[in-house]
Amino acid sequence: MKKTLKTIALMLMVGIILLTLTGCANVNFDIKLNADGSGEVSYVMGYDKSFLTSMGVTTSSLENDDSFKEMEDEARQEGYTVEKYEDDNTYGFKATKHVENIQNEFNFTNTMGTSTQEEAQNDKIVYEKNLLKTRYYQDAKLDLTNMGSYNEQEAAMMQSILSQMKITYKITLPFKAQENNATTVSEDGKTLEWKLEAGKVNEIKFDAAQDYTLYAIIGGIALVLIIVIIAVAASKKGKKDKQEKVKETKENKEEQN
Repeated sequence: MKKTLKTIALMLMVGIILLTLTGCANVNFDIKLNADGSGEVSYVMGYDKSFLTSMGVTTSSLENDDSFKEMEDEARQEGYTVEKYEDDNTYGFKATKHVENIQNEFNFTNTMGTSTQEEAQNDKIVYEKNLLKTRYYQDAKLDLTNMGSYNEQEAAMMQSILSQMKITYKITLPFKAQENNATTVSEDGKTLEWKLEAGKVNEIKFDAAQDYTLYAIIGGIALVLIIVIIAVAASKKGKKDKQEKVKETKENKEEQN
């Protein structure tokens, strides 16, 4: 009986929401990466302000709202600094933290709570560095089809709500990305942004590398040329000194005679 009542209540709630829904929630991830593999991860979660307006709700009336409290507490437990957030589009909270190793300390689908451990491992931003090359890349399928635990009846209805969410995933790299499937790319090619769809599997692909191999080759050739030039100059000088010494010896003998 309780389960039936719960389902009916959910159906009524969804029916009311869908009459006015134009994007009820915004989720914006912003990741800034450094050349050493570290970075700053931040995300904003909040109500879409146009949705609040359509519902006749003001942001001032939400100052003591606890609807995000559980997510805020979870973010703090994961080492994020949490603060209230408001801009032209969103009212909610912002979580920020510095990570020393982006590959080991952050995963989007883990944060969203939508992936298994194996899936999360495959979705990570990968950082590689050696003497001549620094590389960031990601080839992921971000599965946002399971954003919550619902039974079969609830899932179908919640899918309609999830499809209205606005989710962005932005990465700022220390150097230009050569390949990507981002929705938008900055003029310098360093900032990539994807508009993701809740309730679907979203593909994220980019590859950015700073390769010093060509510079190393050019530097090596230049060094060899410099050595050759010095060796040739030294050889010529040695021959000239030898010739001058022979000439001087000859002149000395002639003077003695």
